[in-house]
Amino acid sequence: MELIELQNMWQQYDKKLSESTHLNKEILRIMLQSKPEKRLNWIKLKAGTNLVLPIAIILLVLVPRIVFRNEFDFYIGIFLFGIVSLITYYWAIRYYFLIGKIDFASSVTVIRKDINVLEKYKIRITKLSYIFMPFALIGIFLIAQIPILSKNSFLPISLIILVMIISIYYTFKYSIFEKFRKINKEIDELEQLEKE
Repeated sequence: MELIELQNMWQQYDKKLSESTHLNKEILRIMLQSKPEKRLNWIKLKAGTNLVLPIAIILLVLVPRIVFRNEFDFYIGIFLFGIVSLITYYWAIRYYFLIGKIDFASSVTVIRKDINVLEKYKIRITKLSYIFMPFALIGIFLIAQIPILSKNSFLPISLIILVMIISIYYTFKYSIFEKFRKINKEIDELEQLEKE
């Protein structure tokens, strides 16, 4: 009788220990999952701001200052600036929706795959944006009738080029890769927990 009671008690303790371990593991998973989720929510907020801010700047700052002229260089400038703006805005919208598609209720492999797709897309659109940026700047110079190849425009153009080079360096060296490296590290921790 004592042996059977002892076995029953042992099984009850074993069951409680198993439930406690499962509960602790679930709490740890939720905590580990919240880190990349918060980081991704911050990226989504920033992407949403990047959807609103360009429209506000164009409507409130640029449009009131544009002096319309019936000249060929004005129309070329509007065309260059408009095309580049529309293309980059379309990319920003797609990027925002790609972030929204990531569901942390999915398995870790699906989350990892979605984040890798998001990272590759962000790198690609950032590279293309920097490639197209000179055309938008030329468009702005043409709209504002700023001579591109003159002594007076040498300093502003040099500063613009310097700022673009520093921006490119910082963006690709730290900003994009660091952001996604941290997310991937946190996903690795979550994946290790699920393997246990």
